[in-house]
Parts: sequence; C-alpha cells; structure tokens
Amino acid sequence: MYISDACKAASTTKKAIEYYCEKGLIKPAATENGYRLFSEEDVARLKKISALRSMGVSVGDIKELLEQNDAAAYRRIAEKKGQELSKQNEQYELFRELAASQDWTAICQKTAMLEARRSVMDRLMEAFPGFYGQLLSLHFSRFLHGTIQTGEQEAAYNEICEYLDGVSLDIPDELKCYLDEIEFDAPQSADLAVSDAIENPESYIDEHREMIERYMEFKKSSEYMDSPGYKLMQALKSFNQERGYNSVFIPAMRRLSREYDEYQKKLHEADKAFGESFTKL
Repeated sequence: MYISDACKAASTTKKAIEYYCEKGLIKPAATENGYRLFSEEDVARLKKISALRSMGVSVGDIKELLEQNDAAAYRRIAEKKGQELSKQNEQYELFRELAASQDWTAICQKTAMLEARRSVMDRLMEAFPGFYGQLLSLHFSRFLHGTIQTGEQEAAYNEICEYLDGVSLDIPDELKCYLDEIEFDAPQSADLAVSDAIENPESYIDEHREMIERYMEFKKSSEYMDSPGYKLMQALKSFNQERGYNSVFIPAMRRLSREYDEYQKKLHEADKAFGESFTKL
C-alpha cells in the first residue's frame, strides 16, 4: 500500500511516517518511481511506533525497543522514564516553593543538590549494569536530599564523580542476562527490606529468624554455590574490594551526606547483631 493508505491503516499522519522513515524506524520498500510501498508488517510496526510516541518514548529509545524486542530493554526504558518523571516532579515542587517564598538563596542550594543527586544517580546507572545499577541508584538517592554547604562536602562530591567516571563493572554475559531477568520491582523491595532490618535488627531477627536460618543454610549448599546468584555476589565482592568501591566511594558518600553516614553506623550495628545471633550457622 502507498503512504496514504498506510496513514489510514496505522491512524497516523503522512508527516509522522516520513519522519519515522527519515530516522530509520521503518524502512518500506520502494517502487521504480520512488514511491514508498508499505506492507502489513510495516503498518503493524507503525502502530507500535505511534503507541510508544504517545507514551512519550524518544525516537532513539523506540529504535532500541523495536530492534531488541526483549523484556530487559523495556524495563530499562521504563526505569529511565521513571527517573525523568521523578526529576520533573522535583523541579515542579521547587518551583512551587520559589513561587511561595521567593527565597532564591534556599532554592539555589536545593537545585544545586538536585543536580548533584541526579549526576550521581546517572553515573551509577552508567557504571553498573541492569538491576544492580537501578538498586544502587535508588539506594543512594535517598541520602542526597540535603545541600552541599561545606568544602568537605564539595570535595567529597567531586571525588564521587571522579570515581564513577573512571570505573565500570564488567561481568560475564551470562551474569548480565541474570541481572536483566530479575523482577523489575526488586530494587524497591530489596532496599526496603534492608532498611527495615537495620532500623531495628533485634526485632527483625525475631520476626524473620526461620527465614534467615533457611537462607543461611541454603547459602552453604552446592545448589547455591553453582547458581548465577552466588557467582554474581562473588564478582561484586571482588569488585568492591579491588576497585575502590569500599575504600573510595563509600567513605566519600559518608562525608557528603550526614544521613548516609548515620545509615552506615546503623548498618554496622545491624551486622553485629546478625553476627551474634547466627554465629553457629
């Protein structure tokens, strides 16, 4: 069919189709006279493109989704859009605050920290693949809502950016597939579980003792030792020890954020409580 018929079949415009052709999203056949001929498959692709554009997906992301056509690609784009929406909401709230207070000093401090937080989150997603990058980004963003007020904080922020710009986690392809297959809502649930455990470790242990004991026994099994989860944990442990994550990134985060420093202190106490409760396992 010609472009006019494709417009009707896909419920879109000639201008839109020409744009999609120009960007390489669709490549219809052509007659000797140069007219485009659209197949049923082309129309089906146009419908998908139109739907994705209606959801605000960029042309570049649409091309990735249509070429890869796997769940992991859709999850990555969904996470990206979620971050974009979160940033827009934060900007909106800051503008409302400015409209009400006209306090430019406070707003400038908060926008600087907003940009710093987004910069750290973007770098984490770039340095660490898939689920792990999402988990780290979600985790550390919770501690970056204050303002950078001291020279020590400024130096710590610069150190974090320099570290993340120079590091990347390289893992085998089979472990990358394992990361991509982890449930999409897992970062939120995993971070909440850790937060619950460190806020009141004794209570958490009492409520979840049986589950924790089963898990610790499972970690001794050959099934676990042969699993991609174990291999991934070993790869992360080696990376954290050898590539400066524990010695550079974490200390800098503690200097940048008082809230994160307090979190680390609670985490240390929780580790101590868990160790005392399960020393025989």
